[in-house]
Amino acid sequence: MSVHIESPLGFTADFPEHTQVLDDSTAGPNSEQYGLLGGVLVTVIKDDTSVQDAPQANGWAHLMSDFYREERGGTLLAEGELNLPGKSAYGVVVGYDDAEGSAKVAATVGVWASGRFIGVVVIWPYLNPEAEPRLDMLKEIVAAINVG
Repeated sequence: MSVHIESPLGFTADFPEHTQVLDDSTAGPNSEQYGLLGGVLVTVIKDDTSVQDAPQANGWAHLMSDFYREERGGTLLAEGELNLPGKSAYGVVVGYDDAEGSAKVAATVGVWASGRFIGVVVIWPYLNPEAEPRLDMLKEIVAAINVG
């Protein structure tokens, strides 16, 4: 069983069972947030005024990752194309410590599909060096989001 989302931001998503739709997104206007099991936070951002094509979507992923690398002192763990059918999805994955000092991983992904852009930021608790970055989990989350 999954949770089907039809967003007014122009995307649909089929997230795993027990996904929580968060009422107020802390990411600002034109964004929605979802809590997945295991402490995973997914933020979907509509930013089609500043992103007009797939190369700009890649640039968006890099620009958004700068917050976690520069402001949070994070370390680049991985970057590249996610190779998902039907969409261009480029991600930058950064390990960092949050404001409380907990180790986290942030993945910023620019998704270009059907001539439209959606930004995805996924944050999850850092497990250990052997497990991170959990790119398979990231790919599953991004694959579950479809741009209208």
